[in-house]
Amino acid sequence: MKAIPPVTITAGMLTSSTAAEPSAGETAWVSGGTYVAGDLRIRTSTHRVYESLTAHTGVTTLPEVDATNWLDVGPTNKWAMFDLLRSSTTEVASPLTVVITPSMRIDALALMGCVADSVTVTMTVAAVPVYTYTQSMLLYTPLDWYDYFFGTIGQKPSMVLFDLPPYSNGVITVTLTRASGNVECGALVIGTSVDLGTVLDQATSEDLNFSNVDRDTYGDISVLVPRRTVPKINVTLHAEKSRVDVLRAFRTSQNAVPTVFSGGDANNADGYFETLLMLGIYKEFSITLGSDHFVKVGLQLEEI
Repeated sequence: MKAIPPVTITAGMLTSSTAAEPSAGETAWVSGGTYVAGDLRIRTSTHRVYESLTAHTGVTTLPEVDATNWLDVGPTNKWAMFDLLRSSTTEVASPLTVVITPSMRIDALALMGCVADSVTVTMTVAAVPVYTYTQSMLLYTPLDWYDYFFGTIGQKPSMVLFDLPPYSNGVITVTLTRASGNVECGALVIGTSVDLGTVLDQATSEDLNFSNVDRDTYGDISVLVPRRTVPKINVTLHAEKSRVDVLRAFRTSQNAVPTVFSGGDANNADGYFETLLMLGIYKEFSITLGSDHFVKVGLQLEEI
């Protein structure tokens, strides 16, 4: 399993994007304007969306510091793909192209929550290409002859790369394309990968279900309110004894820090890839010192 501690992508790093700001359907806040409760306005300086809590006119206080009249409800469409929450997604007409200049060494990139036919990632140094990779995001896995002739073609939502050359002056371009319909991207994460060990057999996938289900005296359901389920992974890793200090340092640095964990490394064609891929936090991180050469690492991961 490898992990990618995310690098925070700032406005200075985002060299360009085909997602506009404001995007279609977004309206910028205007000082002294007239607003009713429920109005949504964006601030291009903070890249956030604010909801009006009151009916007000002539107020000049900026929404980000005016908790009386405005509530921060999330990132703008352009910046949603750099927000680490699953519920925020950038959606634009194809293609979606972003150019990032990290100004630091990174060797890994993850895309999650995508709706696209293909993804191309390139890196240039002083305008010279040093890395290019294209991945089809189409999913077609017929299980029988009926599926072969009549099955639908789906889309892989995720892709992870761990082989970007670690140039400190690299410029990364990511392009998502789709033949029909809008392109979507839930998360684009870059960082320097950490090898946590090899996944052993019998990893488990669970969901924490926050739906409200009440039953009456006879056991019949009286209230059924669907709510979000939070994916959870329990996995045991096998790692070399020499990596214990690296694992302990990672455990300390990533405490309550959203991180990409990939149990299938970069092989998104594997049947377990999506199940063992998570942008989340660890709830348990144990290291069992049971051998002269190897240790076992127990991880319990939850999606944020």
